[in-house]
Amino acid sequence: MNRPIRRISRLLGALVVLVLVGAGAAYALGSRAVGRTYAVRPAVLNLPSDSSSVARGAHIAVAYGCAECHGADFGGRVFVDAPPFRAVAANLTRGAGGIGARYSDADWERTIRHGVMPDGRGVVVMPASGYHHLADADAADLIAFLKRLPPVDRTLPPTEVRVLGRVLAAGPLDVAAEVDTSAAHPGSVPAGPTAAHGAYIASIMCRHCHGADLHGAQPPDPDSPFAPDLAAAGAWTLPQFTQALRTGMRPAGPHIDPLFMPWKSTTRLTDEEIAALYAYVGTLPPRRS
Repeated sequence: MNRPIRRISRLLGALVVLVLVGAGAAYALGSRAVGRTYAVRPAVLNLPSDSSSVARGAHIAVAYGCAECHGADFGGRVFVDAPPFRAVAANLTRGAGGIGARYSDADWERTIRHGVMPDGRGVVVMPASGYHHLADADAADLIAFLKRLPPVDRTLPPTEVRVLGRVLAAGPLDVAAEVDTSAAHPGSVPAGPTAAHGAYIASIMCRHCHGADLHGAQPPDPDSPFAPDLAAAGAWTLPQFTQALRTGMRPAGPHIDPLFMPWKSTTRLTDEEIAALYAYVGTLPPRRS
């Protein structure tokens, strides 16, 4: 009776060793991924100082989602604190604990449009893949606004990728998934209720969750439900489409959860911007099976 027990004990011991060795290797690989740095040549932007451009930057910051994570005062907050990692939206102001006092214009551009911090590491949990599409003029307006934010004194803990997160970073968790080092940005995009302007807005706000073709995708947040095919919204009327973006109410079906669809940001879109998005989703072809 003792011999089979000893065999089972040895097998279990070997399995434990294999698991520990595998976890150690994954941790080492994940730590390398977490510490990876990226070379980005930031664009040289001519920041405006006139009130209308700064007001445009404020509109982008609020309507295009920056305040969703960084807060209404842009003083930052801890928005994920889980076993894999603690994700912190930075205090963007010049107050105590803020990055505004030390960020250069190049640092702002590199972080916003490329997802790369001044030290070269990728920003954890930031939809920079959308903001990468910001035109030079809009990026300049946004940065001009951020540099003028009233100081908020709020010192936050740093973002931290923990042991489990580092193990996962060797496989399913790509902590720098939003990094984009390419330098292709439009100079400016003509505003108006046109499909072309709507395509530009969608590239910033919608493709991050709904997929590159807007025909539906699983958002980066694994807890999020599948983001639906936006071609279906092209069959709505413009008032129905506006209602969904302004109140979270669909023509039929349940109320849109603002935790996963930021309609509290899209409610700030202008009538012209909503009309542009509506014109664009109306051009989306039906999804092929």
